[in-house]
Amino acid sequence: MELKWLETFVSAARTENFRQTSNELYISQPTVTVHIKLLEEHLGCRLFDRTGRKVKLTEEGRLFLSHAKELMRVHEAGVQELQSYIQGYRKRLDIAVSPLIAASIIPFLLARYVEAFPEVEVNVQVLESKDIASAVLNDEVHIGFSRMHVNHQELACTVLAEDKVILVSPHDGRDSESAPPLELEDVLQQYIILTHNHPEYWDNLLGQVKRQYKNVRTMVVSQVHVTKRFIEEGFGISFLPETTVRRELLEGRLLEVHCKDIVLPTARTYAVAKHQRSAGNAFLEFISQFRLS
Repeated sequence: MELKWLETFVSAARTENFRQTSNELYISQPTVTVHIKLLEEHLGCRLFDRTGRKVKLTEEGRLFLSHAKELMRVHEAGVQELQSYIQGYRKRLDIAVSPLIAASIIPFLLARYVEAFPEVEVNVQVLESKDIASAVLNDEVHIGFSRMHVNHQELACTVLAEDKVILVSPHDGRDSESAPPLELEDVLQQYIILTHNHPEYWDNLLGQVKRQYKNVRTMVVSQVHVTKRFIEEGFGISFLPETTVRRELLEGRLLEVHCKDIVLPTARTYAVAKHQRSAGNAFLEFISQFRLS
């Protein structure tokens, strides 16, 4: 049994069409037919029922499909591991990070880690904070970095960094050194609040604002980098972790708004890993030497 037969079989099972399979695998349609016929002869059973141009898996085909996928997965994993070894890697570290963290502290940490441990192959998955705990639990990654606290008996959730949340608005064209500070009440009359770009603090914070200021206009924008772009274009204002807008404030593209009547929250970065010692815990121990807040 050849690997190319399995690849053709899995593709045909998904597309239910030999012509689509030939286009997907860049082989001729007669070759697809030959691969399936040879596999059926090798297994001693029929894998597809053919009706015109459409094909359907038989009961035997459905039974074998999961095994075919697993054989291909094992092959690909073996090739990947061998290639990593040839490149000089002897260990592997799989990390999941939220988009916000991926664009802030992780590049700095990974640069230091790779320099210190060149024999470790690092793989990074960018996931939403809500999905990171399950990735760690299912052993898809060794450690996750999230903006959302996790409560689970199998997981340790450690505060890695704390970040002050501030309100930012578009630059109003005034000389920021001589102009009085912007006030919340003034910007609320002019702009909508772009909300829920962070998974933890928005509900309580927005409740505070709405209790004190009536007729507040809001719009959900789920990503911080999109929120910042909207603000720069004069589309709204938002409460964001200070480190995420530090450059824009220094360059004068955004302005901080004074919020005297609002208790501003703290945005936290959490490291999520299983309790037992692993590559993830070793990475966490390494980065603990750096000040991240």
